[in-house]
Amino acid sequence: MTRQQFYGHLSAVDAAIDAVLAAPGGTAADASGDAGRMLRLRVSEEFWDADPADERAAAEEFEAEREALDGVLSLRWGPPGVLDLTPHLERSAMGLPVWPPLAGLSALTTTAHVWSVGECRVATGVGRAAELQPYELVAAVWPDRGERPPLPRQGTHSSANAASRSRPYSSARVVGFQ
Repeated sequence: MTRQQFYGHLSAVDAAIDAVLAAPGGTAADASGDAGRMLRLRVSEEFWDADPADERAAAEEFEAEREALDGVLSLRWGPPGVLDLTPHLERSAMGLPVWPPLAGLSALTTTAHVWSVGECRVATGVGRAAELQPYELVAAVWPDRGERPPLPRQGTHSSANAASRSRPYSSARVVGFQ
């Protein structure tokens, strides 16, 4: 990843925060019409005929890029929480409504790193929708209205499935929904 691409990621996150805060009503708390933004920061090639070693290398590369992005965001906003997205994926699979940014994140990964930024929530994740599909580095920004989904809280709530697939991050806190 080049320095220009990295700054592009940061710029896209900043622009999404500004867009969510500028929604009708002027603040995220009053932005009843804005569900947030899902940003596809980088997308790999598909892996239809790829060597398994190429897939592993792509997964590691995307994870390293997310770790670098998370490091800079942590310098800005402190250490992230780890958001378990499994319940959102399960709701989506049952045909129940899921907040758009969380629906998009849960379709790619079981966990996301999340920060509280003023009246917004910012999350990053890496994953892919299905085997052979491209890896994606994504970010999501949504207003923190005190509604669904409620603010994550510090704690140890995490599904066993998500915990088994997530990588340990020394600066991350595990969060669950109240």
